[in-house]
Amino acid sequence: MGKRCLAMVLYDGSAAANAKAAGSEPIDAVPLNAIAPRRRRLRLRRPLPAAPVHREAPPCLRAHILPALGLRDAAEVRFIHEKRVTSTDLDPHQNRFRIPTDGALRRLRPLLTLDELDAANLLYDPAAAAAQHQEPEPEPGKKRRKRQGMVHGGLPVRLVDLAAGASGELLLSRWSSSHGTIVKGSGYMDYVRRCSFKENDVVEIWAFKQREFRLLGKTIFHGSALHVLVVKRDDARQHGCRYCCTPAPARCLE
Repeated sequence: MGKRCLAMVLYDGSAAANAKAAGSEPIDAVPLNAIAPRRRRLRLRRPLPAAPVHREAPPCLRAHILPALGLRDAAEVRFIHEKRVTSTDLDPHQNRFRIPTDGALRRLRPLLTLDELDAANLLYDPAAAAAQHQEPEPEPGKKRRKRQGMVHGGLPVRLVDLAAGASGELLLSRWSSSHGTIVKGSGYMDYVRRCSFKENDVVEIWAFKQREFRLLGKTIFHGSALHVLVVKRDDARQHGCRYCCTPAPARCLE
């Protein structure tokens, strides 16, 4: 069987009309320049890969940050999650820093006691608690009583940044409506403006806390508030801590 050759022919309107009059169907075609150009697809930013559970802590954490906060270098340190800083983390109207839910539930909760989990609203499932307190349907002719919003307290926490040091006392809490775990409180925006991270930076979130230790009725070392270190991923790899070059005096991060 021989090869078939394809030839390009020009569209002739009069020839198509004659072919239609003769009873043959013309080819339904339009000139190429009459076709609307395709729209370019927007390139979507790839999501961050899943962060491993076990990760090496920044070397300056135990060497400089813990001693500067007056904590022992043996304090328990946990990697919580990796995230990209969003505009809402830096928005004064939002006034909070969001911790990814997976990290808060799987890696932050084991660091806290039952009382601390209760204070942070991480002890129970907020959706189940809301269902238990759901009000019954009102009687016919009566209006439903306006539902009061959930009062959010929180667990005392301090944010830590390599450039800004440690914040004042803030609050860690999980919202019952969105189930998001956030750090909020008075002074958050003043502190975050001094931090080294900015929007779209990829940061690692670490948490550490020192437990009180007593021996024979004597306090060997005191407990501490929960601390959450937010460090840019590049800084964590390059040891970009301003206290790494020179010895940090006691409590220099406060």
